[in-house]
Amino acid sequence: MALDLREGFSVALHSTHYRVLHIQAERQVSLLNERTSSITYLTMDEVDVYSQQGQLKVITDQDVLFREDGLPPIPSALPANHRPRLQRSLAYVRAVLAQTEHYSREQETLPVIAEVAKQLRDAKPPSSITIYRWCRSFLDNNADPLALAPRTANCGRRKGQIDVEVIELFYETIDTYYLSRARNSRIDAHAELCDRVIEANHQRPKEEWLRAVSYSGFCKLIKRLLDPFIVMVRRMGEKHARRYFRSRDRGPVALFALERIEIDHTRLDIIIVHPITREPLGRPTVTVAIDRRSRMVVGIYIDLEPPSSIAVLMCLRQAVTSKQAILDDILECQGFTWPVEGQFRLICMDNGPEFHSNVHKQFCADLHADMQYCPPGKPWYKGAVERFIGTLNRRLIHKLPGTTWSNPVERGDYPSEKLASLTLHELRQMVFRWVVIDYHNTRHHELGETPLQCWTRLVDEHPVPPLPQSLSLEVETGLAFEKTISNGRIGIKGLLYHHPYLIHLQQKLPGKPKVMLRIDPEDVTQAYIYDPLNKALIKLECLTDVELGTSWLDFQRTRKARAQDTTDQTGPDAEQVRQEKAKLRRDVHQTHLQAEKRLKQTQRKKKQAPRRSPKGDVLISAPESPENHAWGEASSPAGWSLERLLLEGDSK
Repeated sequence: MALDLREGFSVALHSTHYRVLHIQAERQVSLLNERTSSITYLTMDEVDVYSQQGQLKVITDQDVLFREDGLPPIPSALPANHRPRLQRSLAYVRAVLAQTEHYSREQETLPVIAEVAKQLRDAKPPSSITIYRWCRSFLDNNADPLALAPRTANCGRRKGQIDVEVIELFYETIDTYYLSRARNSRIDAHAELCDRVIEANHQRPKEEWLRAVSYSGFCKLIKRLLDPFIVMVRRMGEKHARRYFRSRDRGPVALFALERIEIDHTRLDIIIVHPITREPLGRPTVTVAIDRRSRMVVGIYIDLEPPSSIAVLMCLRQAVTSKQAILDDILECQGFTWPVEGQFRLICMDNGPEFHSNVHKQFCADLHADMQYCPPGKPWYKGAVERFIGTLNRRLIHKLPGTTWSNPVERGDYPSEKLASLTLHELRQMVFRWVVIDYHNTRHHELGETPLQCWTRLVDEHPVPPLPQSLSLEVETGLAFEKTISNGRIGIKGLLYHHPYLIHLQQKLPGKPKVMLRIDPEDVTQAYIYDPLNKALIKLECLTDVELGTSWLDFQRTRKARAQDTTDQTGPDAEQVRQEKAKLRRDVHQTHLQAEKRLKQTQRKKKQAPRRSPKGDVLISAPESPENHAWGEASSPAGWSLERLLLEGDSK
C-alpha cells in the first residue's frame, strides 16, 4: 500500500473527513465518517487507486501521535520491564557526556563507568564500546531518551506459525458460520474450523497436512484480524452496532442556569402502603425535571398514577415557582434552601404520549419555552435526568424498607411487600429531604463542586429571569380546557362550576362557542373562566361537593373508584337487585305490548261495526277485496316479520 495509513488516522476521501477504524492486512480498510458516523469499506486496491488519483489523502495535522521506529511516543508508555533498562542506559550516557567530550576514548570513559556502576550497584556494567554506541545514538537523535530504549519489536519469528491455507479456511469459517444472526459461539466456530482443516487434509499427503490452530489462537485471530464493528453488525444488527460504537462525547451543553432542563419519569424501586389499612398499594411513579448546567433538581413529583400529562404539569409547575412552602412543611429542612425558580429556556423530553398532550404544550407555550423531543432510542440526549433517577434509587430508595431493588438478582429473597411501611406522603417527604440536604450539597464529579454551589455561582454571573406577574395565574391554573356554557354553568369530568354572570355571557356569545376554563390542579375548587367579550377572568364557584384543597388527580381517582364500586357489585343483594331490574324492564316492555294489543282490538271492532247515515239508516260496509286485506295486514307492525338471511357457510 503506497499510502501510509494507521488505525486512528484522519484522512480525507472526496474532500470528506474520515477516521481509520481498522486495517485488515491485504484485505480492506474501515473508515468512519466523523460527521454522519457512517462506515465506509475500501479494499486495498481501491485505496491505491484513490491515493494515486489524489482523492484519498492523509491529513497532516493528526491528533494521533506515533513514532516511525515503532516505539511509544513517551517513555512512560514503554513496557514495565523496559523502563528500568532505559533509566540505566540514560544514567551511564548522561554521566559520560557530562564529564568528557571524547566518549570514544576508553581511558576517559572507564572511570566514569565504574563510578556510575558503583552508584547503581550494577554488577555487570556496560563496556566502553557499548557506551560509545549509546552516546552516538543519543546525540544523533537530538538527545531523545527513547533512542536508548530496548528495541525488541522485531524479536522472535519473522514468519507466522499458521499456514496461509489455514488462514483462508479461517476467513471462510468466520464469514459463513460465525458472522451470522444465529450468533454461533466461538467454541462452535473453532470446532467448525478444525473440521474443515481435517477435510482439507484428506486430500493431501500426510507429510503436507495442515495444522489447526488452538482455541486460544482462534480467539486471538478474531481480535487481531476482524473489525469489531463488522462483527457486531453481522451478529447483532446494524442498529445495535451503530448505537454501541456511537461517538461518546459530552452530549448537549448548557452555558447558564435554566437554559436547558431535562424531564423524565419512571417507577421507583419501592412499594408504598395505604395510610389507614397499611395494605401494599404498589410502586409509585416519579416525574423529575433537572437543570442540565448545574444539576439542580428543579421539580420532582411522586404519585401512584402512571405517567400522565397531569404529573408533568405538576412537576413543571413546581419547577418555575418557589419551593419555600415545601421546606416549611419539613422540620428537618429548616435552615436549608432550594433556590431554583424562574423561567426556563428549553425543555428536553422523550416521545411519550404525556409529553405530546395539549396541556403540556399549552403550559410551555405560556412560558415561551422551546420543546425538544429526543430521537427515539437515544436517551443520552437527556442523560442528566437519566443519571439522577439512577442516583435517587441507588442512594436513597434502595435503603428504605419495602424496596424492590433494580432487578430480581439484587432483590434475592428480600420480602419487599412484608417490609413495606412508607405511605405516599412519607415517601414524598423523605425524597424532598434527600434532595435538599444530601444531593444538592454533595460534590458532583463532573462539576467539581456541589450543585448548590454551581447554581449560586451561575446565578450571580447570569441571573435567572423571574416569572412575570402575568404568567403567575397561568401557572397556578395550569389545567386549561375548552368547554361550552350550558344553562349558566360549565363543567368538566365530574366538576361543575357556576357564576351569576355565566347565564348572561351565554346569551351574549353568538351560537354556542367554547370558552377557556382553567383549573388549579392542586385545588379543583379554584377555577376561572375567560370572558372573551370583556377580556377578563371570572373566578367560579364549585358546585360539586369537594373538599377544599383536593387535587385533580385525587378527585379523579375517587370518582373512578366510586364508579368501579357501582359497576362491580357482588353478593346476594347485588344479584337480587340485578334480577329485580331485569324483571322491571321486562314488565315495562310487556305493558307496552299489551297496550298495542288492546289498540289493535279496538281498531278491529270499529271496522266490523255497521256505519249509520246522517238520517239514521244503517249502512252495510262492502267486503274488503283480497288485495286490500293483504296490504292491511302487511302494513301493520305485526305483519312485518324478520326474515332470517342465510350467511355463507350456513346449511339451508
